[in-house]
Amino acid sequence: MTDEEFAGKLEVEMSRSLPVYNEFFDTIKKIVALTKNILLQMNGLFNSKFGLYDSFFKKTNYNEIFDNLGSTLTNLYIVDLIIQENTAFKDYWEQYNDMFSTVKSNMDKYNMTSKMLKKLQRFCSKIYANILSGKLYEEFLSGLKESIRMDLEQALFKNKTFLEKYTEYIKKKIDDVQVQLQGPGVMTAHADYMNLLINYSVYRKLFGNEDEKLYKKIWALQQKAPILILYNNLFVQPGTFLTTVCTLTKKCKTEPSDIKVFLQQECYFREKLFAATVKQYYMRLVNWITLMNSDMLKDNEKMAQDKSFMKIRAQQISSGI
Repeated sequence: MTDEEFAGKLEVEMSRSLPVYNEFFDTIKKIVALTKNILLQMNGLFNSKFGLYDSFFKKTNYNEIFDNLGSTLTNLYIVDLIIQENTAFKDYWEQYNDMFSTVKSNMDKYNMTSKMLKKLQRFCSKIYANILSGKLYEEFLSGLKESIRMDLEQALFKNKTFLEKYTEYIKKKIDDVQVQLQGPGVMTAHADYMNLLINYSVYRKLFGNEDEKLYKKIWALQQKAPILILYNNLFVQPGTFLTTVCTLTKKCKTEPSDIKVFLQQECYFREKLFAATVKQYYMRLVNWITLMNSDMLKDNEKMAQDKSFMKIRAQQISSGI
């Protein structure tokens, strides 16, 4: 294909994605509205001035609501990772914006009016600012706080009862994640750690509470999980998330102190152990296959009545999974 034949092809492909971006932008607005509604509802429930709070809501556990909130907002952060990982988004978008200059110079040729062009430019600017900038989550947090401020002014941000409940959740989540990261092969550990990071960022944005002890505990968890795999090959480094999204106004001593050095050491250490780890997994697999194919675990007429047989087989199947 010649340059002349190829000219405009990328712009056409990009234009076909505009309806997708528009639909996604509407989804983001719904997530913002949903998140805002959840927080406003929690603000109403966690209010010591409310007559029914002590008798109905004070001792109720709402951790699942915070967990669901964190899971939902994690998807927004994953969008940022996708945009940051694929530079083609930015490159194509810049070419698409350059096209506006060409169209503006000869509107009749492209069957455009000044009003149509301005409308399209505004739409594209909105899409870039909210999705393709790679800062969707940070923009979301700022927009969420401002939206709540417009409805309640400072009421939610000064609600001490809500702050206490959210702090209680964050502390419990830190303990839960720590236990999971210490246990080998806990599949939900990374997702729960990310959930903690997301909820902590919302907590910080809403209340501005820079409790160093909380920050240090969340920071220290990365020693057990330096990298969190979120989706396919997309990952987040907890220390980087904390320094960019949850920055402290005053520096504090943390362990590990230097993220770059820490990651280099972890990579070196894990690379040295890689061959031995693979061999260990291989030996475990061989032992498992041998036992599953042994006479001891072969199907037989009495197996349904033999509780020990069923127990051993169930344990082996579970460990294999």
